[in-house]
Amino acid sequence: MRKICLSLLLIIVQISAHAEDTIEDGRYWLTLNHDYHLNDQWRINLHLQPRWRNEGSAFDQIIYRPSLYYKVNPSLSLGAGYGFILTHLPSGGNTHEHRIWEDVIYQTNLTEQIKFLSRSRLEQRALEGQSDVAHRFRQTVRFSMPTHIINGLSAVFYDEYFINTNNASWGVHRGFDQNRAFIGVNYQLNPHANMDVGYLNQYVNRPNVDAENHVLAITVNTQF
Repeated sequence: MRKICLSLLLIIVQISAHAEDTIEDGRYWLTLNHDYHLNDQWRINLHLQPRWRNEGSAFDQIIYRPSLYYKVNPSLSLGAGYGFILTHLPSGGNTHEHRIWEDVIYQTNLTEQIKFLSRSRLEQRALEGQSDVAHRFRQTVRFSMPTHIINGLSAVFYDEYFINTNNASWGVHRGFDQNRAFIGVNYQLNPHANMDVGYLNQYVNRPNVDAENHVLAITVNTQF
């Protein structure tokens, strides 16, 4: 586990090392994530995420993602969904993005203590008023382990890497798009709910000046 922690911290350090000429901001992301199990194999997921920028003083985005997942076996799940992203521009006005996406999720126990999750996602992104469709690949790896400090409290580390696979006329450029590295804790509230709280470093590749956002990320997960 120590090697995993050091590797993820190294990712954050390397990102920061390339951020000398970046625009930095403090942000807040709140995620509400709910799973409704239809049966042992099928589940519906509802995901709502409002975001704030400028140290939390201005509304930035709201993301809504309904999806459907099929559990192939205890370790492997396949899913697909739709995403609606409303972005409030700093200059005024809003943009509306629509996404269709597909997921492959693999999870296992690396040891008796360490849980591992991998999520591979393909996105097809369309912006209202634009004809081009942008395609993006996202890869997440997540590790968690009990802290043995408080019952139900686990340490969590994850990293998510984004790659655009084509160019689009509305500002999407092929290649590295962004990286998100998270370090925090997960607390089991009850048998049906848990939450993640921690620091998320978001590094965004931009044509002129890159952006580095320091995010207080809170995620509440529920299931029935």
